[in-house]
Amino acid sequence: MQHRFLLIILVFIIGGCASVKKGYEAVPYDFPNPVDTNTKTIELQEKRAYLFENSNIGADNQFDGARLNDFQRLNENSYVAIIKPENIPINPSPWYAFRIWSQDQKKLNITLKYENAKHRYTPKLSVDGISWHRMDPESITFNNDSTEAYFEVEVDSDTLWISAQEIINSGNVRSWCGKMAEQKNIAFNIIGKSRLNRDIYSLFVSNGSKKKKDLIAIISRQHPPEVTGYMAMESFVERIVNGDQLSKDFLQKYNILVYPLLNPDGVDLGHWRHNAGGVDLNRDWAYYRQPEIKQIADHMVSTSKRLKNRIIFGMDFHSTYWDVYYTLDDSLVSHLPGFKDQWLEAIEREIANYEINDHPSGLGAPVSKSWFFTQFQAEGVTYEIGDNTPRAFIKKKGAISATKMMEILLGNQ
Repeated sequence: MQHRFLLIILVFIIGGCASVKKGYEAVPYDFPNPVDTNTKTIELQEKRAYLFENSNIGADNQFDGARLNDFQRLNENSYVAIIKPENIPINPSPWYAFRIWSQDQKKLNITLKYENAKHRYTPKLSVDGISWHRMDPESITFNNDSTEAYFEVEVDSDTLWISAQEIINSGNVRSWCGKMAEQKNIAFNIIGKSRLNRDIYSLFVSNGSKKKKDLIAIISRQHPPEVTGYMAMESFVERIVNGDQLSKDFLQKYNILVYPLLNPDGVDLGHWRHNAGGVDLNRDWAYYRQPEIKQIADHMVSTSKRLKNRIIFGMDFHSTYWDVYYTLDDSLVSHLPGFKDQWLEAIEREIANYEINDHPSGLGAPVSKSWFFTQFQAEGVTYEIGDNTPRAFIKKKGAISATKMMEILLGNQ
């Protein structure tokens, strides 16, 4: 009797640990150009305040999204911020974010000193961490190999935030999701946990019945510094759900599934590229070795199967040096043949003096746009926004992109 009781407990434990129904998991795929995504060691920055003897100056990195590996005083008015990556090799996206203050109003000379990268992001300044303005790039100078950047800032007792891009951390994303979920047709869920136990969010959008519809999947922020891509994602989703007649008609026919923050650990830790497992998550769409990709891929598959939804289109929002679309070439016939070209042409027509930068390719590395095709035969697009693309244009382009997608899929174009 005791053995039978223990067996029942064991079965219960094993069953309770199975987070995904059997047969509802994402299927591995052998891409032509495999990438090692086994976990690697990272170097954590020390979160601290930097205070100096006989000085009125202080600095810190004690907030989510910060990156400051050391802060050194050269003299009364000159300081060096040391910026290191979480591990190497790594993409040259040297993120930095810290706060600085002074008991007296004064001008300070700041040096950004990078390890394993050259300067990329023009500093953004803020007095509250909410409203930001970009420094004049002409006011910044460099050493011979651009591994050091020099600029001047004015500080006082009000804290000055200095960051590579606007700070949008996991708390900000959660707030956005909560605001979106105030609409009755949007469900906000926590679908899993990151390697360091941060929440992984999803939004599910639908009008009427959720079952037996086609579904569009949207993901963002696999790479922490890619803030402009996240901004475009927000604008894209907000246009889809804005409640006008096009939005209502579209959501009667299609469901939307959004994962706005795939790498919450990397974002909050101020990483240049990787998750807490030291891996580029946008190379893990083959064997799902990192928990973030495993949970999101399985959730996408299980949602589509449970609701009998066919995933027809997957969008992954990123940032790079310029605006570009990475798409699938015509040799890969998706559920939406011809849609991609029609969609990009419609966006180009709508925006005056704008030329689409489309880079189609076949299957190569295990990235998300290719995974959407191998897993669902869905059209896959990596939607990239430039680091310095004007923020108003990001919002405009995101909204127009959503409008044209809805019109085409409803046959209104």
